[in-house]
Amino acid sequence: MSYESKIEASDNFFAGEDRTLSYEILADDGTSMEDVSTFTLEWTLRKDVAAKHPYRVQGSVVLTKTSALGISVTGTYDSVRATNTQRVIVTIADTDTEAFAGGRYVAALKRMDAGLESVLSHGVVEVLVSPVR
Repeated sequence: MSYESKIEASDNFFAGEDRTLSYEILADDGTSMEDVSTFTLEWTLRKDVAAKHPYRVQGSVVLTKTSALGISVTGTYDSVRATNTQRVIVTIADTDTEAFAGGRYVAALKRMDAGLESVLSHGVVEVLVSPVR
């Protein structure tokens, strides 16, 4: 089950800063947690195309993180959300975004295992640009 996870301007996501994004993954029933410890994962960021719905055709990929580089799973899995500490961590280095123009992007965290591909989280990302880079 994919859930929407927005990064709004008020979240202060600045280009050229180190960032750590944390995701908890719900199972298809929408209430219990999914154990993602063995998943192959990919997080992708694309520039939003003006006048398009955010989940329609978008611009080219500007940043990708994978289980091999930039994505890790931390914490202990429990099917009960209140006691589950397992999180998918996406690590973004300052150099990954330093050349970005501010504006609207779209992101998705996807399971990439053959035959089990599914978008786990998706959302609009508002990237800000600081006068100091």
